[in-house]
Amino acid sequence: MMSPEKFDPFTDRTARDIRNSLSEAFVAALGTKNPDAYLNAARQWREQNLLALHAAYIDDRLLRYEQVFKVIAADDISDPLQQALIIWNHGLFFEFHDHLEAIWKSASGDKRQALKGLIKAAGVYIHLEQDHQQAAQSLASKAYALLKQYRHCLAFMANSERLLNKLKIIDPDPPQLDIASFRD
Repeated sequence: MMSPEKFDPFTDRTARDIRNSLSEAFVAALGTKNPDAYLNAARQWREQNLLALHAAYIDDRLLRYEQVFKVIAADDISDPLQQALIIWNHGLFFEFHDHLEAIWKSASGDKRQALKGLIKAAGVYIHLEQDHQQAAQSLASKAYALLKQYRHCLAFMANSERLLNKLKIIDPDPPQLDIASFRD
């Protein structure tokens, strides 16, 4: 069996398992405001005889997770939707998807549809990372339609128009998403 040349959770079962378990642990860690969950998951993976590309993915994720935790703590961001934007801005699109999915499951109406659009937008960038152009294009079209129709539910995001523009042209460079500032 040939070893994979890149970290590809779509074709490599170990990569998929690593991605999924780290993401799940990261989302759990956000909920408890304690990084132990993802640190323990990473340690368990590192104890195995991994390919260098798997170990590099884990190292990259740990660095990004730590950065997200630092930003959230420094800015005292407790709102899960605002936390999602920090996750997105660190290029953690699968984790963004997992984090929002928990919120989406308990949402209803227009908010549920807007969150569905954001989850699909994350899928666009997950597929673009793997050069899956057709899947990215299909998701971008669906995400764009949902976000355009339900953007009134995205008040926590200061620049939803930027995301819409990027999705419309399927720009491989994801936009930075800004937290809206609310004044009392």
